Amino acid sequence: MGPAGSGFSLLVALIGALLGLLWLFVPFAIFGIKGLLQQIVAEQRRTNEILSRVHGERLPPAAPEPQPFRARPYP
Repeated sequence: MGPAGSGFSLLVALIGALLGLLWLFVPFAIFGIKGLLQQIVAEQRRTNEILSRVHGERLPPAAPEPQPFRARPYP
């Protein structure tokens, strides 16, 4: 095998090792984030509760239903 072939083999081995490390560590990162996401959701629910107490359960007034344009007949 020439120098180009051995360089390519080394590149493939490095990419394989990198993917192997990612395959190993990504599940731990996901499980680590899970607790943080639960805290964020709890804080968001608390914020929504505070906002509903301050502003009440108000909804914006409903807009009238849009009507399609119809040209009147010529008199």
